[in-house]
Amino acid sequence: MTQELNNTDVWLRWMADFYSRNGMEGANVRLLSTVSVVVLVLIAAWLLYLILSKLGQPAVRLFVARTPVKWDDDLLNDRLLNSVSALLVVILLSATLPSALAAYPLMGNIADVMCRVLIVVAAATVISRLLSSVFVVCENHTTLRVSSLKGLFLMAQIAFWGCAVILIIATLAHRNPMIIISGLGASAAVLMLVFRDSILGVVAGVQLTFNDMLRPGDWISMPSHGINGIVTEVLLTTVKVQNFDMTTVTIPPYTLVSESFQNWRGMSESGGRRIMRSFNIDINSIRRLTGAELAPLLDEPWAKGIAEDAPTANITLFRRYLKSYIDGYAFARPADNMFVMVRELQPTPQGLPLEIYLFTTATDWVGYEAIQADLTDHILSEMGRFHLRVFQSPTGHDLVSLAPQNQR
Repeated sequence: MTQELNNTDVWLRWMADFYSRNGMEGANVRLLSTVSVVVLVLIAAWLLYLILSKLGQPAVRLFVARTPVKWDDDLLNDRLLNSVSALLVVILLSATLPSALAAYPLMGNIADVMCRVLIVVAAATVISRLLSSVFVVCENHTTLRVSSLKGLFLMAQIAFWGCAVILIIATLAHRNPMIIISGLGASAAVLMLVFRDSILGVVAGVQLTFNDMLRPGDWISMPSHGINGIVTEVLLTTVKVQNFDMTTVTIPPYTLVSESFQNWRGMSESGGRRIMRSFNIDINSIRRLTGAELAPLLDEPWAKGIAEDAPTANITLFRRYLKSYIDGYAFARPADNMFVMVRELQPTPQGLPLEIYLFTTATDWVGYEAIQADLTDHILSEMGRFHLRVFQSPTGHDLVSLAPQNQR
């Protein structure tokens, strides 16, 4: 009995008998029977959508709201549930509407084709929104975040919609989809030219993902393209970077793969950022200190073990002092593998470069620059105690001071 009720031909015969008993004849019976059954099918589809939207979707939302996990709230969102309801309604129409038009074969074939097209579109919409929901779930859970996640989901959505277009064309043309797919091979060169950036972006996005080269939130710098800021979005064909001057730069992903860029993520994750500064010491100021000059320095803790009559150069004492000062600095050496060093570089015509090499726990830009400036200020201010001078090219003021006084 259930099978008979699901067959609209039964309803057509029942309607035809009903109108025949009431005095209808011929074509009028067939027309009225068909219209009546079509109206019943549309009412049934509307009732199904009403039940799903008013009862089914609230029940699903209530269920996911009571679960202890939060990812299902993002996965089973309203947009996805609406598309699933629409798909079920289209399936019902596809199963009943062509049969309701059995008395009119042409209209029945048209309805059958349109229903199959609607099923493909509705199914593709469900898959697309499901992928979008999965993307939201992955973005909201940091353990699932990868570099070009959005680009990969866009690529998958494009692939599904491409398949949907092929199925729609095959349905409308009454052809095997494989014939259409094989025909695309002849136009592959044209497609590669049209979608060149998209193809290169997809390949580069896969490389960025599997090599873990880039993630949203990374600080990258690429001076050749004016990039120095935070990655905000990795799309299929573009990577968006917000520079520290609040400008936004977009760059193709394949440029990041084919050229060199600097990613500061390792620095942020390690908890230490390097400070490397050199100061050019005037070579003429390097000498051995006299006893009177050395005595005040020997009272300091860092000078323990230095004999008062030892022939020690002031640059040596200054290096020892800086090493002790940096070792005791609160922000230096965040980990054992991040060493501290004060060294002399190759002498140059501009003097002897004295370089400090250390790491600080302040990885943010403002804190890092403040600590670096404090160290620079301290080093420059302490050189005089060791009778050292910083090399500086003569300025206009120096030349004026050396010039003879104009005599009247």
